[in-house]
Amino acid sequence: MAAQADLSEVEPGPDLPVPSVAGRWRRSRTPESLEEERHIVLAAKGGDRSAFAQLYNQYVDAIHAYAYHQTGNRERAEDVTATTFARAFEEIARFEWRGVPYSAWLYRVASNLLARERRRPRWIELPEVTVDPGEGPEDAALRGERASRVRSALRQLSADQRRAVALRYGSGLRNGEVATVMGKSEGAVKLLIFRATRSLRQRLGPEFDERALAKPGAEP
Repeated sequence: MAAQADLSEVEPGPDLPVPSVAGRWRRSRTPESLEEERHIVLAAKGGDRSAFAQLYNQYVDAIHAYAYHQTGNRERAEDVTATTFARAFEEIARFEWRGVPYSAWLYRVASNLLARERRRPRWIELPEVTVDPGEGPEDAALRGERASRVRSALRQLSADQRRAVALRYGSGLRNGEVATVMGKSEGAVKLLIFRATRSLRQRLGPEFDERALAKPGAEP
């Protein structure tokens, strides 16, 4: 998890601090926590920097994990995360509370940034493999090959399926939360994930493991 950031005295921009590793986010949403978040968002809209820092601290790991899941590249994920929160800070005064977690808007911003990057001719996705000091070169090579096959199989999915898988497994959101982010019904999200995992099983065979979908850039 990223260290807690105090943005009260910081001008957010492209150099906003981001996690050095992809985090995972799981949080049960209750009416109380959502109401509490509404007050934080309203305070941030009113210019309270410490309130915006709370939103940043709560969601930065989740957005980074989502971007890393989509790109497999830590540097690109950090760029997308920083830009997402820079835009969030710039637009917080115009943000309209609609009774859903603030993260839904953040995921949409990150998704748009990722989609725009993919349309550029120079977009290249390279799987990033974390080095284990106790791992031999042969094991590291095999692990890298498996991670590469997982990413290759993910690229064969439809855009909606990849996004649903990234939100569900990469960011750890529940189906209902994924539905909110994607603007779809929960049933539609369940169908997307079912078809995606079925396709991945067919392509990967015995190598398929849902745990590998959490961080396709490196095996868990």
